[in-house]
Amino acid sequence: MSRKEREPDLLQEVYSTGLLVGLLVDEELARAGVSQQLFSFLGWIATLQPVTPGRLAAETGLPPTTIRDYVRRLVARGDVRRTPNPSDGRSYFLALTPSGQRLADRGWPAVVAAYARVARHLERPPAEHLAASRELRRAVKEALAETEGGQAVPRRAQSSRPSREVR
Repeated sequence: MSRKEREPDLLQEVYSTGLLVGLLVDEELARAGVSQQLFSFLGWIATLQPVTPGRLAAETGLPPTTIRDYVRRLVARGDVRRTPNPSDGRSYFLALTPSGQRLADRGWPAVVAAYARVARHLERPPAEHLAASRELRRAVKEALAETEGGQAVPRRAQSSRPSREVR
């Protein structure tokens, strides 16, 4: 079987693409004078706010311990605030502070610049790639949720279960 015919290479391509995207966005953030430290994680909070750490884990694939560390650091530097979750006393909601929103707003043009650099080299419309990426992310999350300790997880339980880190 030739290298081009190996469909499982999809995962290697996506993994490497993620690393390259990180390099490209970091380059644009540096050019804009915006700290790259936790910028992507801050972007997830900006997109989903108010959001619980469990939802962030499910969306990003980061383990809960990493989420806690990132939240602690963002709260300490004043970019994120925690508020109690009235429906779950053990949980809390996260939202950007005005400082965090300014940071997200300052960095967004760098993300747009990185996107523009990529978009001009695509052979298909960007919307097609976005739809395929979202489908693939959903499929990977579902594949991770299929088993827990070798036991099949009922489909309805999958949506609330955080994803595992894949790196």
